[in-house]
Amino acid sequence: MGHSVNGRNLCGLIAGYMVIKGILNLILSFGAANVLMLAVSAALGFGMLIRFRFMNLITAGFLTVMVIVHIKDNIANIGLNVYIVYLVEAVIDLVCAFKLVTDQDIREWFRHS
Repeated sequence: MGHSVNGRNLCGLIAGYMVIKGILNLILSFGAANVLMLAVSAALGFGMLIRFRFMNLITAGFLTVMVIVHIKDNIANIGLNVYIVYLVEAVIDLVCAFKLVTDQDIREWFRHS
């Protein structure tokens, strides 16, 4: 059986990562789409911290879809240094998505919502 406190902490860590990632994306390429993505990431992170029902699964889906949408451009432009950052970001996004779906502590955290 998981520990919901650990689940909360993991969700907080993932939420913090998503906000920091959004800020980094704004710095690398400022635009309306990146502002929107930062707002969505902050909202998803907040939803996880207040234990909004199924928000871990919604956030995992969001992270996975963003990787799928952007992976082709990131691989095609791998020679540019900034795209290496985006590939690392994609790997971290997938790890976070996997953790949000499979981690026992996170599931315990949302079981009490």
